[in-house]
Amino acid sequence: MSTAQSRDLLILDVPEESRAAHARLLAADAAERYTAGGIDIAVGTPAWAGGAGLLVATDDPADLARLVDRRGLAVSEVAGGFAGAAHGLVLGIAGPTVPSPLPGADITGVDHVVVTSPNRDRIIATLCGRFDFDLRLDRVQSWGVHQLFLRRGDLLVEVVLHEGDDVDPAAPDGLWGVAWRTVDADATRARLTDLGIAMSEVRRGAKPGTRVATVKDPALGIPTIVLEQS
Repeated sequence: MSTAQSRDLLILDVPEESRAAHARLLAADAAERYTAGGIDIAVGTPAWAGGAGLLVATDDPADLARLVDRRGLAVSEVAGGFAGAAHGLVLGIAGPTVPSPLPGADITGVDHVVVTSPNRDRIIATLCGRFDFDLRLDRVQSWGVHQLFLRRGDLLVEVVLHEGDDVDPAAPDGLWGVAWRTVDADATRARLTDLGIAMSEVRRGAKPGTRVATVKDPALGIPTIVLEQS
């Protein structure tokens, strides 16, 4: 019998019909939730969530919920933890749960998730100040995109900042995309291509030592890449 353990929860706000597409991607049976490494992935929003978001893992969700509440984010008890709304995202705390079905074949987990935000200080205050994420990178890249990378345990979040005179800093944040970790980008591309799924060529990633390919399957309901780390 599987033992309950604490894992982060990634909530994808995608239609129920996208579960078949995620099953093809992950070489698994269609399911509402998968476990990959230290992260649970909900394909579709649970009834209590109402949108996309992230719940961070802890062995004592009630204790962390009290701390998060003192830090200014009201969270309510939900199935398996606590959650609240923060500028367009569902954020909260996930307690110990038994694992869900695992991906098959070459996919081993979630490498990172991509969040968009119009407000650098707000997203840092939310993730670092309330949920103890570690800010690992804050840089305007050579291609002109201002990126943040934040980590908490197994959960790595890339934030793409929307900036400019026409950007409203009070606009909501959003969960934009997912990068799945693969042991072999070429093998994943070949497998998905054989299933009739359009794929980009495998290319060098922005991070040294990575190779990536874009999964061009609109049925997934969310921008998706696969990433190999050498």
